Amino acid sequence: MLSIEPQAGPAPIIQVIQQARREVSVGVYYLSDRPILSALRAAHARGVDVRVIIEGKPYGMKPWQVQKEERKIEATGATLHLAPARFTSHGDRYAFYHAKYACNDYECEIGTANMDWSAFHKNREYLYVTQNPAVVAAANAVFNADWNNRRAPASAHRVLVLSPGSSAGQMLQVINQPGPVGVESEELGPYRPILDALAAKGADLRLILPASINAKDKQDVEFLRSHGCQVRFLPKKPIYMHAKMIVGNQLAFVGSENFTETSLESNREMGLVLNGSDIATLQAQFEKDWARAGQ
Repeated sequence: MLSIEPQAGPAPIIQVIQQARREVSVGVYYLSDRPILSALRAAHARGVDVRVIIEGKPYGMKPWQVQKEERKIEATGATLHLAPARFTSHGDRYAFYHAKYACNDYECEIGTANMDWSAFHKNREYLYVTQNPAVVAAANAVFNADWNNRRAPASAHRVLVLSPGSSAGQMLQVINQPGPVGVESEELGPYRPILDALAAKGADLRLILPASINAKDKQDVEFLRSHGCQVRFLPKKPIYMHAKMIVGNQLAFVGSENFTETSLESNREMGLVLNGSDIATLQAQFEKDWARAGQ
C-alpha cells in the first residue's frame, strides 16, 4: 500500500510497529518523531524485540543533538546501534546510513521519509507498506547484516533497490522505460550515468526539484534543459520536496536514494521498483505537484 506525505502522517510506520508479533527492526537516517517513539515503547512493553539502527553523524547535526536522539530512542526500551562503518564490497567506510524503513515479522514499510516531524507535516514523501514475503525477507536480511556489520546478501539486491551495489542499474531501468517519465527528487547530482539517462529522455522527462537546490544542481538543470527536458521547482513552503520518486507508464521507483554518486555508490539506501495500481497514484500526485511547481 502506497501512502503520500504529508497527508498520511506517521500512521503507516506506526501500523507496522503495532502489528509486530515478535520483532521490530527500524533502519533510518534520523528518528525523533514522538508518535513513532511511543509505538516503539509500547511494542517493547508487550515483549516485542525492538532494534533500531540510526546514522551516527547526520550531515549538519552536532554531537549533542545525536546524543539527545539516542537517549530518546533508548528510553523506549529499544536496543540501539549506530550505523556500522563497512558497507561497500571493498570494505571501505560508507558515507551515510541514509535508508528509511521499518519491518516486523511479516510486513515492511520502505520509503523516502526520515522519521521526524518534518517528514510527516511539511515534506512530500512516499511510504510503501508491503507484506510481500520476498521483500520482507530481503529487508530483514539487510537489517540483520547491518546490525552485525556484515555485507548484505546478494539475494537482497535482486529484490530491493539497494545501495551500495545495485541501485543505479535498477533506477536506470525505470528512467529508460518507453514513454514519458516524471521525477521528483531533493537532489539532482552530480552522477553522470543518471544525469545522462535523464537527458536522453528529452521532452519526455518532467523533473521537479526543490527551489533551494545548490549551484551545481542548477548547472545540471541547465544541462537537462539543453536536451529539451522540462524542469520545475517546488517552493520550500508549504511542502518541501524531499521525495525520491520516478514514475512512468509501466514502472515506478520510490526509495531513499538521491541521484548522487554518494547516495548510489557509498550510502546504505533502500527502495523499491513498483508497478500496477501504484503507477496511477504516483502519476496523479506528480501532476498535482507539477501544477504547483514554478519555472
